[in-house]
Amino acid sequence: MTTPRRRPALPSLLGGVLLTGAALAAAGVSTPTAPTADAEVRPAFADTCIGYCQHPTNAAKVFKWGLEAWEDEFEVDPFSSRWQSDKPKQIGQQNGMLTIKAAADTGSITVWPDDQAAKYGRWEARVRAVEKKTDGQPYRFTWQLVPTGGDHCGGSQVTLATYVPGDARARGHVRTLDNHEFRFSRKRDLRSRAWHTYAVEITPDHISWFVDTKVMRTERRPEALAAVKYRPQFVISGDPSAHMNESWMQMDWVRYYTLKRPNAKSIDVKQMWQRTYDGAC
Repeated sequence: MTTPRRRPALPSLLGGVLLTGAALAAAGVSTPTAPTADAEVRPAFADTCIGYCQHPTNAAKVFKWGLEAWEDEFEVDPFSSRWQSDKPKQIGQQNGMLTIKAAADTGSITVWPDDQAAKYGRWEARVRAVEKKTDGQPYRFTWQLVPTGGDHCGGSQVTLATYVPGDARARGHVRTLDNHEFRFSRKRDLRSRAWHTYAVEITPDHISWFVDTKVMRTERRPEALAAVKYRPQFVISGDPSAHMNESWMQMDWVRYYTLKRPNAKSIDVKQMWQRTYDGAC
């Protein structure tokens, strides 16, 4: 496994113009200073990264999950044949990102790797939606895990994030058979081009959901634990009979970690909201 290349920190943006530290000061914009020993360290961007972030964006680093057991950084040509799709001509690798392209009349696209699946572990990806045009209806973007044996009518799936660009919240759910659903959401800046990182940890006794390095929910009720083998997938969903906004879904990286290392920080947070879902189809 090659070591992923690290991108250099980018200059700050103001009104679409790159500014140096001196220019920022002249414009009246404060810049980060070196913290003192007792100072609280705050990231340059708290809730979103439109470009590339200048602080850690992965829960794996914060919770010390160790080295990834499987990963794709999309930094090596050619585009890996591991990535499968129901519309293979509309996926590829662009500027170090897995890129899924949906035209105005595409309908839906599903993309998944053919060499990664596990019953337990941690999955994490850095994801964004890009609307190239806004003259139609918006697509929905989803990052999820689905059972390798199929998720009949949406059963036994884990959705880490689903949203339409401009939504106020990234939403997700855990579904198991007999129509159990455990829901969660988190306020995020979900405008077009905004990056966010979503992760999930699945063990025999709990499921935890992470957003932008923080654990948001941990569910321990047995009804939420399907104990099935999952594979990751990304979906752009649209109405094939409607004129949709031409859009891309991009993944900066996708990683899987085992449970060999315990979490370095507590994951004891609020449980998810339980409800039932309509399993008819």
